[in-house]
Amino acid sequence: MKKILVLLIIYWCCFVSVSFGQETNFTLASPDLPDLVQTRVDVSIEKNGILRFHADDPLLQGKINMKVNEKVTLLSGDYEGWGYAHINYKVGKLQGSIYYVFHNDEGRGMLSGDMGGVAQQEAGMMDDMIWEVAALDGTSTQVNLIFDSYKPGQTSLHQDIWMPVLPGFTLSKDDDSNYEQVTTVLLLPAPDGKLQHSRKFKGGGLEFGTYQTGDGGGTLWSFLDNTELVDPFNQRRLGTRDGVLTGTSEISFQQGAGGNLKVKGSSLRVK
Repeated sequence: MKKILVLLIIYWCCFVSVSFGQETNFTLASPDLPDLVQTRVDVSIEKNGILRFHADDPLLQGKINMKVNEKVTLLSGDYEGWGYAHINYKVGKLQGSIYYVFHNDEGRGMLSGDMGGVAQQEAGMMDDMIWEVAALDGTSTQVNLIFDSYKPGQTSLHQDIWMPVLPGFTLSKDDDSNYEQVTTVLLLPAPDGKLQHSRKFKGGGLEFGTYQTGDGGGTLWSFLDNTELVDPFNQRRLGTRDGVLTGTSEISFQQGAGGNLKVKGSSLRVK
């Protein structure tokens, strides 16, 4: 089903909804999974933090409240400084989620719900945020959110936790577009070490890497939604791309009738 997205326009301090352009759907070739790498890391897990911003923009004015449902940060190992967060936003009557990935202070996430596009920060979560919101004509509208405050949630520290990694995870288009992406996939540590059966497995993760097309390339960061625990590496990935395909990237893995793995996706350009 194609999503109808909403652009915020202010008329006399009121919110008015306008339809976005439609997403582009695509199919990726089934991957040959690389070897799983066993690692152990220290992590912090923060729950229920509150971010507050305001905007004074021709297209968006007023307060923007965000709830950081869960923020996971890797504190040691080869991937120290990487992390992800699931965030809910609310702007007037409009609301949705940000599937957010960060590396040290740089972060970006996929806007979903009543708005579609990309959220970006360059100096950590306690800083201004830029929203590139998809527009009807295939261009984008940039909205600057000014940081006001952050109320931290409850944080727990976990040491020497098992974290499985898939390096060199490759997907490609099954046509002549010459599209290929190669990422490293990290899963949220399961404190008891039972990846597929642990009740403590929180159902998240991240991937980062690069993509290449015939017209150029860029980087790809995705939030992994693994809530079903059927195959933790092959669940929904909700991410963003920069470069020639700047915008969102959402893919899901499905089992075909013949048992083959099908990789379906959609993207929304913001530039």
